[in-house]
Amino acid sequence: MSSESALRHHAFVYESDDEYVGRSVAFLKEGLEAGEGAIVGNARGGLAMMREALGRDADRVSFVDVSSTYTRPARAVAAYYGTFLSHLRRTPSVRAVADLQLGPTSAEWDEWMAYEAITNLAYSHLPVWVLCTYDANALPDPVVESAGRTHPKMLGAGWQASEDFEDPRAVVRKLAPEPYPLPELRSFSAGEDLEAFRERLARELAAERVPEAKALEMLVAGTEVAANAMRHGAGIEEVRMGRAEGRFVCEIVDRGSGFDDPVAGYLAPREGTGTGLWVARQLAWRLEFFHSPGGFTARIWS
Repeated sequence: MSSESALRHHAFVYESDDEYVGRSVAFLKEGLEAGEGAIVGNARGGLAMMREALGRDADRVSFVDVSSTYTRPARAVAAYYGTFLSHLRRTPSVRAVADLQLGPTSAEWDEWMAYEAITNLAYSHLPVWVLCTYDANALPDPVVESAGRTHPKMLGAGWQASEDFEDPRAVVRKLAPEPYPLPELRSFSAGEDLEAFRERLARELAAERVPEAKALEMLVAGTEVAANAMRHGAGIEEVRMGRAEGRFVCEIVDRGSGFDDPVAGYLAPREGTGTGLWVARQLAWRLEFFHSPGGFTARIWS
């Protein structure tokens, strides 16, 4: 992998632990011999297998416990992005083997399939080769079958182009849940400026007895989104807040025309771009953008 290469994001579906370890170790060792960095992302059991199989080379590999990384797609993107940048300060390029871990519901499957599509854009400018591994015996069939939609190439007898690969933004848009009305939220004036908005949000978080850590995350995320609406959305028309489905929710409705980018906030800021939505994505449990009768709406879930 040459230093000027951009991202390569490929997938490997395996049938056994031996197959996973054998192909993954060979992939990483090839990179280590070429002076590349190496990363393994897996749960504890998979990390232990890989560490043993790598032998002395394990000391040259970073091991990432995905149980603390795969909490939300935005946080996983940020975690891997930071890890890649750390390695790229020391090596010209990086190889990573990342095992996909999922929760039990179909909604979570869609969320992480969307994450795989986002990966194609999030690291597109980095000299990184990511091999996403799929356990055919542990993952749901629809998830395994989706690997070809989100990875340009698959590892089989060799590297083969995926005939099912789709435009990443199109995949994210298809998998995103359709926003629905939350009539239980209460309407408030946004106030005259960002400080007034922040004070109102803080009062509502306290009134709803949102735990301190969650309240702080919502306060920062809400402030970032509100600032974005004031700067780019022609000002805030309405703010709606309250509890829905057991979570605190804040909706910010602005007067602008909005945007139609399903990966807004998932891509790390680069020179000349703002950081607000990137920060908000990582702090919010979910962040939705959509057009509503009142205007362009950002819905933040704590």
